[in-house]
This record gives sequence, structure tokens and C-alpha cells, in this order.
Amino acid sequence: MHEAHIQSNLPHSMQQWVLRERPVHQVEERHFELLEAPLPVPGDGQVLVKVLFLGLAPVMLRYMRNETSFERPLALGDVMHGRGVGRVIQSNHPGYQIGDIIQAKMGWREYALIDGNDPYYLIYKMNHTDLPLSHGISSLAMSGFTALIGMRDIGLVKSGDRVLVSGAAGGVGSQCAFIAKALDAGKVVGLAGGPEKCNYLVTKMGYDMAIDYKQESMLAELDRQFPDGIDVFFDNVGGKLLDDVLARIRRKARIVICGRISEYLLDPSQYHAYKNIHRIGLQDAKMEAFFVYDYTAHFKEYETTLAQWIRQGRLHTSEHILQGIEQMPRALMNLYEGVNVGVMMVQVAE
Repeated sequence: MHEAHIQSNLPHSMQQWVLRERPVHQVEERHFELLEAPLPVPGDGQVLVKVLFLGLAPVMLRYMRNETSFERPLALGDVMHGRGVGRVIQSNHPGYQIGDIIQAKMGWREYALIDGNDPYYLIYKMNHTDLPLSHGISSLAMSGFTALIGMRDIGLVKSGDRVLVSGAAGGVGSQCAFIAKALDAGKVVGLAGGPEKCNYLVTKMGYDMAIDYKQESMLAELDRQFPDGIDVFFDNVGGKLLDDVLARIRRKARIVICGRISEYLLDPSQYHAYKNIHRIGLQDAKMEAFFVYDYTAHFKEYETTLAQWIRQGRLHTSEHILQGIEQMPRALMNLYEGVNVGVMMVQVAE
């Protein structure tokens, strides 16, 4: 066992957000409570991490309702689940040194006690710390890895492909066009809500064209942009939009199911009833979903590939950063309200 490095300037307490009520439909600030807690002390095999950034994801509503099989149950009064980037400040684990920058399940708190031997925490040591550490929430983390897996490994994007992305201004979608272009796609069109987001898609996020899904002319615009049909559809929205796109896929199309944020706040009785699902068989197409944590063996390669594209100027990261741990509930609500442009996160500390 390594002796934990003791820092005399550490505080005696920290702030953390706990779950106060379970949401029925939308997330509200009253569902959380910000509490003071003693600073934890690492035991054998544990590390104490100063949390620098915390990420927000649509799946967090399901955490709050205990609707996932891959996350530990969340009781009322428990610290909210969440993944973050932090610096190791005390270590009793030989694999982690003081100063290491790691990504892990840290929870909504200023300091995280993490068991370095417990696979639950999904600890990943960042290798490219010359780039902004916030990228450990965005491009060099699950958002970037998800976009790369979806486009390259499932969407099988190849030269000349006509690509459509829904939820294109969100955390994953904001990186999809750059990745598709790096894979030599022919045309990449993004769907987003409102003129401001659509402008961002073209000016900041690498899309050739943007379509406002809130406009009545959306379907006509889809037909205009893809007169010969769609080769690859990267879907973050689901519902009726997915159904509309299925009517426009080409032969051998690949539909990548990444999310369905349009239905996360709905009761299952309100889910869309698909009319065009037969088009998958008719066009000899493929539709596949995936879970990013099934690909952990490849994370180092993903990080290196994406870091290289960032350094080459082929991938530009869009990050929507709020300041201070007190902003966590607002940041999550912003996500469901579609306020964010790029990867939503909170900077907890310098």
C-alpha cells in the first residue's frame, strides 16, 4: 500500500448534490438538494480526486428514476450519479499518482473518493492532457467516443456517403460532422431546433447544411437535400423524426441509434408508433443501437484518434460550460430544454 499524500491546504468539507425527490416527468431544481459533507479520507486501494468538470447526459433522468440496469440504484439522499474529470490529490493505489488526470464516475460533488480496484467507477486515465481538460467530458470522452463509434464502427461511413444527423447541436451531434468528414463522407446535413442552432451547425460544427426541424417545411427540405436518399442516419432524437427518415433511406443504408431524446420525458403510452419500419427490410438496410461502455477496450485508440484530429484542425470541440457546482441542476434542465449548443458540462474547479 502507498501512503496517501497529505495536502495541508485541503478543506475539511465539500459540497455535493443529493437526490431529494424523484421526477415524474420533467426535471426540476426541487428534485435536488445541495449539502455540506466532510471531506472523505482514502483507504487502501482508494484515491481522492478533486473534481474539475462534471458532464450532463440525457440518461440522468433514468438514473433518478432507477430505470437503468447499468447504474447502481439511486436512493433518496444519495449523491447524484455523474461522470467527471478530476485530478488525483491523494492516492493509496499504485496505479494512480498524485497529479494524474482521470475520467470516472465521480458524482455531483467537489471531491470524489474512488476505489481504484472497483470496475464500477470506469476509471480512465487521460493521456493527452496537453489539450484542454474539459475535453475529458467532450471529445476525448464518452461524447466523442460515441460519435466515433456510431459514425465509423456502426455507420461504416465511407467516401461519398450522404449523411444525416439528428440532435446535431447536442453533445454527440456537435462532433458527428467533423468525424464523418474525416472519414471522407460526401455530404453531411444536421437537424436542429431554431435558426441560431442551425447557424452554429454550419459555422462552428462542420455541417454542410442545416435543417430546422421546427419548420413546417422540414420534410420538403429533407427531400431537397437528399434527392437520392440517405446513406447514413445518426439518430439522437427518435420518435416521429426517425420514422420520417426511414421513408427516405437508400439501399444498404445504415441507421445508427444513439438516443431518442424526443421521448425521454414521455409516458410509454405516448411513444411513436412507427409506420416506415418496413423500409429497413425493403432497402436491405441496417439499424443498430449501441452502448459506449461495451467498447472500453478501444478507448485508448479512440482518444488518440480524436486527439490527432483536434491537433490537425479536423475536429473542433463545442462545449457549453456553466461555472460552479451550484449550477448542476440548471445544467441538466438546460439539456432537456434544448438550451445547450455542444457538450453540456459544469466547471467545478480550476
